[in-house]
Amino acid sequence: MTAPGETCAICDGQAREIMQTQNLALLGRTEPCVIHFSACTTCGHLQQWPPVPPELMAYHYRTFATYELVGDPETLRVAPPSRHARRFLSLANDIGLSPGRAYEVGCASGEMLNQFRQAGWQVGGCDPSPSAIGQAQTIFGIAADLGGEEDAVPRQQNLDLILVCHVLEHLYQPAASLRRFCAALAPGGHLLLEVPCATAPDALPPGWFTFEHLHYYRQAVLERLLADAGFEIVETRIDQASEHYPVMTIAARKGEQTPQTLPGPDASAGLHLAHSYAARDKLLWTATALRLACIQEPVFLYGAGVHTAQLLDHTDLLPRVIAIADRDSKKWGQVQAGKPIISPAELLAHPSRAPVVISSYASEKEIVTALLEAGLAPARLMPLYSRNPMGPPESSTDQRAMRDSAR
Repeated sequence: MTAPGETCAICDGQAREIMQTQNLALLGRTEPCVIHFSACTTCGHLQQWPPVPPELMAYHYRTFATYELVGDPETLRVAPPSRHARRFLSLANDIGLSPGRAYEVGCASGEMLNQFRQAGWQVGGCDPSPSAIGQAQTIFGIAADLGGEEDAVPRQQNLDLILVCHVLEHLYQPAASLRRFCAALAPGGHLLLEVPCATAPDALPPGWFTFEHLHYYRQAVLERLLADAGFEIVETRIDQASEHYPVMTIAARKGEQTPQTLPGPDASAGLHLAHSYAARDKLLWTATALRLACIQEPVFLYGAGVHTAQLLDHTDLLPRVIAIADRDSKKWGQVQAGKPIISPAELLAHPSRAPVVISSYASEKEIVTALLEAGLAPARLMPLYSRNPMGPPESSTDQRAMRDSAR
């Protein structure tokens, strides 16, 4: 009998092909975390195999990856919907859903629930981050449940809508989770689900295989999972342009009959995509390493987290790093790869005037702008994904790298 994590999380197959191995110096750890990203040779599903220990992932979410909102509460309450919320609201409207009881799995600080409440829905949700749950209450007045879906969702009954936005890729047993979602819905209830989409290798960013994501879904795999859990697919949308990588948004209805059985996904397609992406990822990280190799003096890094762990794994930058700055106060005083994590104020006050490498794609422009406004000399800034810190990349090659790079 096999133990959890020894077989494919989708089909229970036992044969895998390792596509990439990362040795990540994560926050709060003295030893590197070794992760294998593999494709199942039976169904082609891409996943961490074996996955990182659940207790390590839970510690990461509780301590660092809390997905909190930043800004004035009054401004946040009246802010327009995020891109994720706009896609969900649009899909709900387009398939003709009438407001009822909505519950969001992984609701973070409640931004999307606030938008659905404004559209007339009664809302609730759950999240494993105490700080995010606190924000949902204090900013939006939403009393969300603290904890994971495996405990919170079974307490729900006759929901009209479940929202699952960029959560399923984080869950250890997605098939069991989807069955719980289906059971919590009223007859005819709906699920709106969004995940990063494993498609078009040339559109995927370097670092797309990341510590927090256990699964990398192709459309055929996810639709099969939904059908097996008792859902009928209403609509599937794949957006190639709105995010840093393609996303797949699906509307599914709780089925009224015995769950349908769809053909198994094509393993060769998943294996081909994995090989293509791994080869391209290697080239992109090699280009980043070559760019950093031109700096021989000590440097600061800005951005403590998984992207920095990947950067240090793929380059020889670590011996030249003085410290790592980050705006998140929960990280100050911690270490990553043996380097102290300092505040932006400490960076600005530090006697060294070494270059500052921006280790982020998603927030690169915002970080550069904030540091310049705080008084950092432009000559010290070294963004990884654009040569001109205040404008677009200088060449078509840079433009593609910036579009395709991960945060």
